[in-house]
Amino acid sequence: MRAKISVLLLLLGTSLGLAQPKRPSLEACDASKLTGRPYFLCLEKAARDTNAELEALVERIMGFIEMRADLAPPQKSRWKSSLEEAQILFVRFRNHECQAVAPFESSKPPPAPGGGRIGSFEERLLCLIDKNITRRQELEARYVK
Repeated sequence: MRAKISVLLLLLGTSLGLAQPKRPSLEACDASKLTGRPYFLCLEKAARDTNAELEALVERIMGFIEMRADLAPPQKSRWKSSLEEAQILFVRFRNHECQAVAPFESSKPPPAPGGGRIGSFEERLLCLIDKNITRRQELEARYVK
């Protein structure tokens, strides 16, 4: 019986490990190739770039909506207004999640007692990159076909 339970737990653990998606941010800056300041500069640039890409995509989508000949002007206006509001809410959520929550999720060991801050600047940047890329992918799937 113990052997069956052990095999079941092993299979469950393996399937959970395989099911976890790779973080998009890990493709932006390779921590195994970059260290120290160059790594953080890469993360900062990736956060800025992914944010700019997301903003540009939202502007493109607004243009797609405006070009729709099958919609009346009030429908276009309402759709664009709703999308803009959704994007504002996404940015607020992303910023709060990445500023207030993600720094506590760092996989690095905590600093020694009395030394250093709680949280991780790296985790904050990784979170911003992940959220921006994921949101961009969601919007592209819905609007850019």
